[in-house]
Amino acid sequence: MSKISLSLHDKHLIETIKWNKKIAMKVQNNSNRNINEISELLESFYPFAKERMGFDKDPEVRFESDPKNAQYVLGKTAYYNPEDMTITIYVDGRHPKDIMRSLSHELVHHAQNCNGQFDQGYATKEGYAQEDDHLREMEKEAYLEGNMCFRDWEDGYKQSNPLQERKERLFYKLLRNI
Repeated sequence: MSKISLSLHDKHLIETIKWNKKIAMKVQNNSNRNINEISELLESFYPFAKERMGFDKDPEVRFESDPKNAQYVLGKTAYYNPEDMTITIYVDGRHPKDIMRSLSHELVHHAQNCNGQFDQGYATKEGYAQEDDHLREMEKEAYLEGNMCFRDWEDGYKQSNPLQERKERLFYKLLRNI
């Protein structure tokens, strides 16, 4: 029997398929990053956020690589497309916690879409949050509710998984001493 050689993309695809079976949200990992490091956290966070935000339709989440974008201090981090209910998150050079915060923010926009707040066909061109009062309010809500949802989940997760928290702290302490 011959051994099958898989490309990095194939391995990510298999990892994504396995992970999608565990969670209602469809995830597509188009990036060069292995999302296994956050998959357990996402499996816990997503149902929490879905219940908190009250949306009934699951979005598709796409993890993307854009090395050129990652070079910019003020590069893109994520966006939501209300037309096809997709969340795109850029993952290159980002801390896992920052990726999850971006997801939380974009899930608020998804909830807003499910509640009909995008029904007017608002254009999200550059400067939209400064020029359109309705979109500015939606952005305020996404920053406040997204961050607070993530913070509340994080605090609860740490309390219910104290051993994991201790292992992480020890790991990073060891890394600093190498």
